[in-house]
Amino acid sequence: MPALVTGYRVACTLVCSASIGVIASLGAQSAVGAQSRQPVTFNHDVAPILYANCSGCHRPGESAPFNLLTYADAREHGRLIAAVTAGHVMPPWQPESSEGEFEGERRLEPKEIETLGRWVEDGLLEGDPAERPASPVFPTGWQLGAPDLVVAMPQPFSVPADGPDVFRNFVLPIQLTERRYVRALEFRPGNARVLHHARILLDDTGDIRRLDARDAEPGFGGMDVPGAKFPDGHFLGWAPGKTADKEAYPWPIEPGTDFVIQMHLKPSGRAEDVQASIGVYLTDEPPAKTPIMLRLGSKTIDIPADEPAYEVTDTFELPADVTVLSIYPHAHYLAKQMVIRAIAPNGDVEQLLRIPNWNFNWQDEYQYSEPVELPRGTTIEMRYRYDNTSENAHNPSTPPHRVVFGSETSDEMGELLVQVLPKKPADASVLKAQVARKNLLTDVAGEEKRLADVPGDYETHNALGVAYAQLGRQADARAQFDAALALAPQHPGTHYNLGVIAMGVQRYADAIDHFQRTLASRPDHAEARTNLGVAFEAIGRPRDAEQQYREALSAHPNHAAAHNNLARTLLNQGDTGGAVTHFRAALKASPDNPDGLYNLGRALAADRKAAEAAQVFRRALAARPDSAPIMIDLAWVLANSESQNREAEKLAERANQLSGGNNPAALDVLAAVYASQQRFDLAVRTAQRAFQRALAVKNDVLAHAIRQRLEGYSQMIPDAEGSRIP
Repeated sequence: MPALVTGYRVACTLVCSASIGVIASLGAQSAVGAQSRQPVTFNHDVAPILYANCSGCHRPGESAPFNLLTYADAREHGRLIAAVTAGHVMPPWQPESSEGEFEGERRLEPKEIETLGRWVEDGLLEGDPAERPASPVFPTGWQLGAPDLVVAMPQPFSVPADGPDVFRNFVLPIQLTERRYVRALEFRPGNARVLHHARILLDDTGDIRRLDARDAEPGFGGMDVPGAKFPDGHFLGWAPGKTADKEAYPWPIEPGTDFVIQMHLKPSGRAEDVQASIGVYLTDEPPAKTPIMLRLGSKTIDIPADEPAYEVTDTFELPADVTVLSIYPHAHYLAKQMVIRAIAPNGDVEQLLRIPNWNFNWQDEYQYSEPVELPRGTTIEMRYRYDNTSENAHNPSTPPHRVVFGSETSDEMGELLVQVLPKKPADASVLKAQVARKNLLTDVAGEEKRLADVPGDYETHNALGVAYAQLGRQADARAQFDAALALAPQHPGTHYNLGVIAMGVQRYADAIDHFQRTLASRPDHAEARTNLGVAFEAIGRPRDAEQQYREALSAHPNHAAAHNNLARTLLNQGDTGGAVTHFRAALKASPDNPDGLYNLGRALAADRKAAEAAQVFRRALAARPDSAPIMIDLAWVLANSESQNREAEKLAERANQLSGGNNPAALDVLAAVYASQQRFDLAVRTAQRAFQRALAVKNDVLAHAIRQRLEGYSQMIPDAEGSRIP
């Protein structure tokens, strides 16, 4: 039964006095009732309820303000317990749901609530000690055993003794050298008395580290962590009473990633330190399926003062059949009611979640005990209602004033996350694309609204430009970036974005200028250095490109694109060993990436490591089974092997078939395979076709190479007397 000091004080003032009045007025009737039944005692009746539902938080070291492990503990707070359970304030459970609908429900049965009330009526009796159940035993140490990795705040943060709630973000670097998958995560709050709840996000840009470095104390304030996000398809959070559990669908974590913990801290009446840690349980096995997170909501919220019933609504029509696994609603202090429905194509309505009395202090993720099946064409609808009047006891402003969308708790939000699995794996890409577009449109509306309110905000101009660019509205994006630079001429993010746009239209001089301006303000901007290297390569400056890739890796040692680009540059220079090293490093972040595997295979083949090259090409082909380039390169590796040239022939024929019989590279390797089989006449005819096709597509380099091989095949055809044609 997690609890707050302030929550209990309010409950005692508003509920307990009423309960006492009811008990007094019914004193005679209660006495008669008590004579006709066995009196309720702590040991026989109350302890089992408290031990099963309340003591997990009401025990030493946990979040609740008092313990409920002994008779003395319970007797001292008996009337309060009866009042807050009768009023459904405790245990904290917001959804209005049927029993068993969600995992981990925190609710008491009506008979249990009645028992607690009767215990007060009967005089808070202790009962026979022999009837008292054994005190609960709580696990010590990590609940899931020793983690593979423990990540902790390097320093404690001191929460003041009193004052308003504290919202603070902490960055915890994760020490990994290659991609792994998280099979479980266990969060230790470090001081549950002051930590109300936490959200755990990921950042692989290093930007949140820089925000953290600007604050002299551990972490930094507020709720704005731009760029940090949950793992794809997952929500990570902690609240009192939450237990660690294994992930049904492990999620990937890359080298160079940081955990970002967003904490809601509540002063306890004395200064206290908090120092959280995270136990990470890893596996090398990727999940068979990956959930997708749908996001509904609004970023244009604008609630007038004294508005009692402001509404935020949003909808999303499913483009595929899905299974709903969990649901997470989010708002701040002004929200009052939440209703989420699924409207089927035939008009049938199913309630996914209803919270009649939202309380920001008890937000949670709700996982369905039985996943909900929704067919294609179903519309998911969210409808939130807000009260910005003085009648709302949670309103942080007195008197009320206008409140707009924002991440601070003095702002307001309206967001819904729905975790789903597509019924057919092939539908995942369609669903992801529509979700991404919907999110972009929501972002655009929010940035446009903010820009109308604060026209001189260069960060908003830049953010709106990014959203426009992602929607393909390049001219609108450039206009916003230009407006941002007019307000802040040296803004590194805007120069970087303009550089990316210039690269997209091959304006390399402009791109180089913008990337260099970015680096003048942010020398450690690995993406800017990597893209600057690509621009240098495009204009024929490979040595300058190599330098930029190396400097990007100096700032961000696990930057996959920088490793990949540097490896490609080294391979072009003939440094096959260096290319292999950096292609391997690029693959650490994404071991099954078919492009990365293909690149490594090419480097290994150039380094005369044919057997390993063949293994890598086969892995690439397994990930991308219809890739003609991978088939062609694998066929080249196998062509000179007597035991494998039949496989090489099939690969070359398949690659040629995929291209309609007109791929000069496929015909070239097919001719080489025929030659390795001593079928020189067929090799010559095939090489002649390859040569003509190379000329037709104006690939002069390939045509020259094919001509040289063609001459070699021709010399191997015997004349009628057994001699060779010169």
